[in-house]
Amino acid sequence: MNPFRLFVLATATAFALLTGSCTQQRLCAQALQSRTVVLDIGHYYHPERGGQGARTPDARYGGSIEECEFWYRNAIHTKRVIERAGYTCLICNRGAAPTNKKLAAAGRTAGVHQVNTPVVTGIYRSRHQPRRMAVGMLSVDYALDQKPACVVFLHHNSHTNHWMVYNKGAMYCNERGGQLAWEMADVVNKTIFEKGMPNNGVPCTTILRNDGRRGGGDWLNACEENCVPAVITEAAYLSNPQHARFLASPEGAKRYAEAIGHGIVNYLNKR
Repeated sequence: MNPFRLFVLATATAFALLTGSCTQQRLCAQALQSRTVVLDIGHYYHPERGGQGARTPDARYGGSIEECEFWYRNAIHTKRVIERAGYTCLICNRGAAPTNKKLAAAGRTAGVHQVNTPVVTGIYRSRHQPRRMAVGMLSVDYALDQKPACVVFLHHNSHTNHWMVYNKGAMYCNERGGQLAWEMADVVNKTIFEKGMPNNGVPCTTILRNDGRRGGGDWLNACEENCVPAVITEAAYLSNPQHARFLASPEGAKRYAEAIGHGIVNYLNKR
């Protein structure tokens, strides 16, 4: 390669690296200065089959619970904790509004933004980070459009299709979300586990997830590459009768949703 072409290639490479570095610095500063939190209600509502997330095996232990429907009813409590602390909280869901009138009304009260993903089970590529693809990615794009301080994906888990006392709940996070996940887990451990929701002495932990699409991995990766801390809440198991009984109670559900909010606020206040 002649010296001139080598010089041009070296200059272009250096410019690309410098530009990428400047962009990353800008995104990191933006997230650090932001006072906006985005909550994403996990999964979606089917007009005929109801919520399409994890659910209790049957209606024992307080009643039937499904995670999407749970968060339509209770995300408002998380939002109020965050907004009372002086931050802005936005809520989204990748689907259309529920056809159930009470759930739809709860969504309107909470100000849920319906992303209306064209094929709600389809895999989409992120506009912000095009190499990241996943089901539910359009909700991530909506969240990143808001230039947030953090993104929290509101979920529950289910270990089996049968009742089982399973206690290994966690906050799954990207690398930038480690402190956020720890603060959320800490509040759950101090105010929820063994304080109404039995967990056999097992604390909520934090788990780094960056393994592609598995379990929302590319949601977290897209946020990571935008310098945004992000966490998926999987602390409560709907197949655990002890958890289900607590979450089926309106007071228990409110306490749990508020604990998620307090963990987020603790993180924001310590930045």
